[in-house]
Amino acid sequence: MKTTFLILFLVAIFCTSSTFAQNVTGEWYGVGKVKKAGDHNSYLSEMVLKQKGNKVTGQLNYFYRSAEIKVKVSGKFDPRYRVLELYPQPLLNFLAKNANGADCPMEGSFTLKTIKGQKVLVGQFNPIYDYRVMCPAIDVTFTKFVPTIDKPTPDPIDDEDTTATTNVTSTRRSDSLQRPAIVSNADTTKKAIGVANSPVLNKPISPEQQISQALKLRAFEESPIIDVDADSLKVSLYDNGEVDNDSISLFYNRRLVATQQMLSDKPLNFTLLLNDGVNEISMFAENLGKIAPNTALAIIYAGEQRFELNLTSTLNTNAAIRFRKKVKKTDPMNIN
Repeated sequence: MKTTFLILFLVAIFCTSSTFAQNVTGEWYGVGKVKKAGDHNSYLSEMVLKQKGNKVTGQLNYFYRSAEIKVKVSGKFDPRYRVLELYPQPLLNFLAKNANGADCPMEGSFTLKTIKGQKVLVGQFNPIYDYRVMCPAIDVTFTKFVPTIDKPTPDPIDDEDTTATTNVTSTRRSDSLQRPAIVSNADTTKKAIGVANSPVLNKPISPEQQISQALKLRAFEESPIIDVDADSLKVSLYDNGEVDNDSISLFYNRRLVATQQMLSDKPLNFTLLLNDGVNEISMFAENLGKIAPNTALAIIYAGEQRFELNLTSTLNTNAAIRFRKKVKKTDPMNIN
């Protein structure tokens, strides 16, 4: 009798602890990617949830172009299958020009997993049936994170697991997940980039910091390394083709040189000192202008050498060109 009671007691404790472990209360961060071919705006998102029993309420905050949008969410969590279902709520259509654009009624479906010690919600926002043609699904992996001083933001996880309960090995990106710069397909040369708050510490960050963070969230175009015999580069950037309000930020060795610069038939001029080793010039697209993608002609002088290079950047990829300063040979006999 005592043995039976002990077994039942242990089972009750196990079930209770499992129920508490399978809880979605907290702050979650992720990047929503539209499931449609082409380059589209990403939904940089945070979701603050509160679970009571199986009922879930909270708020979804996401960046879309030049605006931060807040949406109330509600739904239910099934601890047996570790599935979170969110009831339909409006999300901006991926082709909307601004925050006043058309909405898509989207419902969420996410599976709670644990990957490398981190809790993640893996799933999609899906359009309701009547909007299935005009509104593609949005893939998101939300990461739950408890901030510390040393690590205020989480590392995003690329999840390839297809089961709900098994820990798997995943590919971790080297860059931390942080809120990116606000980008717009409109002309941004006369608009200040809105100052966002850190999603965890609520600490204001400057537009320059936003741009630098956004740079890391995009892939970098591969390019050969050009050897030059010079101590500096003189760089002139033009719109490569029809002037269509392309706006860029320029980085040198991943440090911001200039932001909110419109490409035109008049040059944007920069002088850059060459460091030892490989030096990288990268172009970050703040918008795609009227004609995608964002393209520029770079005319670069390195001493007597002249280069004409085409740069192409999108909302997913940074253009990049790389130079290496030749090492000057010294005369050990000091003859010359």
